[in-house]
Amino acid sequence: MKTLSSLLLAVLAAMPVSAQTIRVGTFNKGAIVVAFVRSRLWADTVLNPKRAELEKAKQAGDQKKIDELNPWFGARQEQVHQQLAGERPIDDIIAALAPAFTEIAKKAGVALIAVDVPYAGPNVETVDVMEQIMDWLKSDETTRKIVHEVMQQKGPLPRMP
Repeated sequence: MKTLSSLLLAVLAAMPVSAQTIRVGTFNKGAIVVAFVRSRLWADTVLNPKRAELEKAKQAGDQKKIDELNPWFGARQEQVHQQLAGERPIDDIIAALAPAFTEIAKKAGVALIAVDVPYAGPNVETVDVMEQIMDWLKSDETTRKIVHEVMQQKGPLPRMP
């Protein structure tokens, strides 16, 4: 199964080489996980609806529903840890951010945004768009600090206990 990055490389490899530079927006996988799970978007679309559902079940005394919902919180935290460690895809985050990518690409002046670019020819310029992603997410200073620390790490982050 080909990844988006490998398909991108195949397309770029098939293109005739020209003097024109192709600007490709990139971002750090761990950094985007941190920025997303610390965002209002994540809270509003993922976390708070589950919390509200759990609270409603508690108020109704629906133990069956409570027992169904409680494991979700631990499973979601485990998923985030796996995403940070590079053990799990970040497709859910990419899907949630999809509406932002057109605006981010325009602001960054890039032709496309790719998760990974393991190779780029001489006519390809990679541009880190993490700052634009954090701007779109309205990341606070603490999140930005953590994201920058994550971006300094080489390779996947260590597995969290």
